[in-house]
Amino acid sequence: LLIGVLTILEATLTLPGIAGMILTVGMAVDANVLIFERMREEWKIGKSISGSITAGYNKAFSTILDANVTTMLVAVILFFQGSGPIRGFALTLSAGILVSMFVVLVLTRLFFETMANFNIIKSLKMLHIPFLTNPTFNILGGRKIAIFISIITIISSWYVFIDKAEENFGVDFTGGSVVTYEFDQKHEIEDIRSVLNIAGYPSAKIAYQSSLDGKEYLEVKIKESGLFAENAIIAIKNLTGNYLDIKNDTVGSQIGNELKKRGRNAIIFALIGIIIYISFRFEFSFAIGAIVAVIHDILITIGIFCLLGNELSMPIIAALLTIVGYSVNDTIVVFDRIREDLRLTNNLSYKEIANLAINKTLSRTLLTSVTTLITIIMLLIFGGGTVHDFASALFIGILVGTYSSIFVATPVMLLWHKDVK
Repeated sequence: LLIGVLTILEATLTLPGIAGMILTVGMAVDANVLIFERMREEWKIGKSISGSITAGYNKAFSTILDANVTTMLVAVILFFQGSGPIRGFALTLSAGILVSMFVVLVLTRLFFETMANFNIIKSLKMLHIPFLTNPTFNILGGRKIAIFISIITIISSWYVFIDKAEENFGVDFTGGSVVTYEFDQKHEIEDIRSVLNIAGYPSAKIAYQSSLDGKEYLEVKIKESGLFAENAIIAIKNLTGNYLDIKNDTVGSQIGNELKKRGRNAIIFALIGIIIYISFRFEFSFAIGAIVAVIHDILITIGIFCLLGNELSMPIIAALLTIVGYSVNDTIVVFDRIREDLRLTNNLSYKEIANLAINKTLSRTLLTSVTTLITIIMLLIFGGGTVHDFASALFIGILVGTYSSIFVATPVMLLWHKDVK
């Protein structure tokens, strides 16, 4: 359905667009897991199959709505504030959210209710993680240790990031040349890197890319352009294997600075939109918790990604935007359960209710994360060059986002409530 909608819109699928699709898949899986978990809870307390299905959808609806509306709000802001690649990400994500909500809330519900009416479904004993059947972990008891780990990670990784300065940014931002070669005989990337090092281009980014027809091309990105890039082009062409430069794109530093500015502004406006919506739907303390978690995820992802020797580029910005959406979605699931339990429970403190809510959503959090990570691991294994860097950033971000929804967002939110000790 999503590909059909994009075809109607005459949208071209790019790497940022794939990022939007990955986030859409993650949110669709998450919505289904939320509904199935709720259905199973209702079944366990003795409701009929039909009653469990109806109650499961009704109780999960608020969470799904808040998560999707928040992400859609981010997508709309990114579309109007971002540049070309960011707008592509936003368009794909917006279409994906609308399609997935229709499928999850209408088609799958119709399917389940039809199965129940014909007495095809006999029980709702769905797969679950054994040690998370009825978890009672004192998760918030370890919040101080978690915050300490986060602070140390951010400080240490960003110390290196700041020290490397412009080395952290790729050609998209600093300006330079992107040269594409066709060839008859393929050389190993390390051999090509050695040749470019001798020619005076130690920071060159080298990757083999495949076209839709299966033909491979060599792509070399360097931070020099014009006459300063000639030695690199000559060095590659002198390799055995008949390497021939067929495309040479120059990125000006002014364009790079504009991309930086628009990418930064898009993320800032998206964060402001998240604060306003969550404050309206929940309360201001919840919004602060969500934003701190998002900023935490972005800082750690960028820090670790660059610490591993990678460079920031437009595809990585798309990955960061995906992480923002994933982090907010993850956090809202926990917050929605806290809001529900606050209405139903009177004999527990705010902290105890929050800890209970995290435990109740822990199974869903891990199931969704594992499902999303499987997709990303496939990109890591089979993707090369830019796709590999993109998948690496996503892998770091999803892990950090899962951690922050449990150990960062709720503890920050609880700082606003005086009964927390």
